[in-house]
Amino acid sequence: MKKVLLAGAALMLVSGIASTASAAAVEPGVKITGDARVRLFYQDDNWGDFGNRTDDDSNTDMDSRVRLNITGTAAGGAYAKGRIRMYEGYVSDIDKDPTAPEGNSNVWVDMAYMGIPFTDVFTLELGKYRSTYGPMGTTYNFFYDDVHLAGGRGIIKFDNVEINPFIEWMEEAQNAGDDPEASDAAADNDEMRFGAHVKGKINKDWTVGGMLGYQTDERDDAYDAFGVQTFDPNEGFFGSIYVNGKSDAFGLIGEIAVTEAELNNFNAWEIDDVDTDYIGSDDTGFGGYLFPNYQLGKLNIGLNLGMTTGGFQPDRAFGFVMMGSSDNSRISAVRIGDTGDWLWGGLVAQYQINESLKLTGNLAYADVDAWDDKGIDDEGPQTTNGGLKYPLDNAWELSAVLQYTISKGMDVYFSAGYLAPEFDDSIAFDGSTFSEDDGTFGALTRFELKF
Repeated sequence: MKKVLLAGAALMLVSGIASTASAAAVEPGVKITGDARVRLFYQDDNWGDFGNRTDDDSNTDMDSRVRLNITGTAAGGAYAKGRIRMYEGYVSDIDKDPTAPEGNSNVWVDMAYMGIPFTDVFTLELGKYRSTYGPMGTTYNFFYDDVHLAGGRGIIKFDNVEINPFIEWMEEAQNAGDDPEASDAAADNDEMRFGAHVKGKINKDWTVGGMLGYQTDERDDAYDAFGVQTFDPNEGFFGSIYVNGKSDAFGLIGEIAVTEAELNNFNAWEIDDVDTDYIGSDDTGFGGYLFPNYQLGKLNIGLNLGMTTGGFQPDRAFGFVMMGSSDNSRISAVRIGDTGDWLWGGLVAQYQINESLKLTGNLAYADVDAWDDKGIDDEGPQTTNGGLKYPLDNAWELSAVLQYTISKGMDVYFSAGYLAPEFDDSIAFDGSTFSEDDGTFGALTRFELKF
């Protein structure tokens, strides 16, 4: 905790030293922007039985959401930002969305923070926000993408370099679940995260960056009535380095990341309380990928090559269509990095048919060295990825995404994919020895509006 207080004092000192004279006055006011999404998708009956899940029926469904971004700016340049989410659930005749957070409401706020520009170089943001540290502007953010946080972060810009120091609260005191004796919300046994992200432009075409952080967790261990540990504090280092750039027709995107054992899966929006701890495993985790690509007129051809080991988990959206969900789909059947250590390679071809129409095709293969078990002290972290009974041994994916721009700000995507898996029958997580290796198919239509 002393380290956190020292880091906080240092950040306050920087703020105090900085001149409070803001940049040139701006026009005060409020600006509202936003986006909307509707997805109609189909999953065949083998998708429901993928990895011997319990449901083997096909499914056709629809979901939707609308988000509003509100920015209020003062005359001196300070600002406040908030985001309102509406519905974000399956379409049905209900007036509440059971998938929404506390309060069971279908309208809620997921960002609310202010920004204080002390100088042209230094801005301090405080409140509830989201962070992405990686090769932004691509669909290949591998490690730290759209992570929801609360605390403070700096934005320090000079020349072609940006530095983002951060101090963030992950959990306030013990999250007791149903155990009132474990609750101590008034005490400082918090889970906190602090560190810094740095990125710089070597030139107009190349950006390199990295982040290094440490997470403290002073919450207590938790056990069930049978003495089985249900929670282990998640503490340790994490970091990554990345590159994004091009030279003439050649382009390269890549990232390498590490998480200490107790933090494996911490970047995946998983549950982290005393009753269900989906974060942490036995070994330090490593992961990384490279995406070299080459532009030939309207055609871009690239190879997505990567690996995970030691229980490391990339962002759950990283990947293709059926493995991972880089196309923002509902039809992904398995998360990259789940149930074992992965090696994968995928040929990705994008063709810009015209200025309104783009086609992307994927042919990918993954080889998986299955974990012996999942859990706090086991080879891999426990995850919520569909409750797969059997870990993958390998899988092939063939998929495609067609993007059509209907009008400025309005796009529609048509996605389809087939996944041919083989499961490791001998290492079923529930002790059984039978699995089905049937392939699975999914299709999706997604409408996206930005305003």
